[in-house]
Amino acid sequence: MVPDAPGPIHAYMHAAPGCWALYCGLEDWKASLAAGHGAPTLIQHLVDSYAVQHAANPDRRNRQSVAVHLMSLCASLEQGIPGTRLRRMIGTWTGREYPLLVPRPGAYQLTVRDLADAPGQDRPGLVADMARAAWTAWSAHHDQIRAWLAAATARTGPRAGRAGGR
Repeated sequence: MVPDAPGPIHAYMHAAPGCWALYCGLEDWKASLAAGHGAPTLIQHLVDSYAVQHAANPDRRNRQSVAVHLMSLCASLEQGIPGTRLRRMIGTWTGREYPLLVPRPGAYQLTVRDLADAPGQDRPGLVADMARAAWTAWSAHHDQIRAWLAAATARTGPRAGRAGGR
């Protein structure tokens, strides 16, 4: 699905170099969204989706990454929490241990390959679809993820879990 080429990789996601290159190749596109309405949520959906699609490493950092990015998708898609709030919330969720979630999804409907191949004007819709598809792919663990999210938002106070809070 991705170019088979040498190159840098993420420290713990175990993405192939070609996959990591495709993801990093979207940086200019993401930067072009900075001023747009909804851009923080769109960018967070991309980050979350990419992270949860790379859950093959049992390393503590990867387990933590997958858990908090799944919690972020849940908070956004089910509770309407915007990306600017999610970025702050994620920082409060990383200080605990999370187990390896098994079974992992075997495949994903949309990946960074689809996004990289799409024209820029089509990417926002694809990212939204990618986020929903990534969240759906992890449906076997939705109850656990919702429980983690409820516990994490209870610890950070009632305003942290509300979409309309500051």
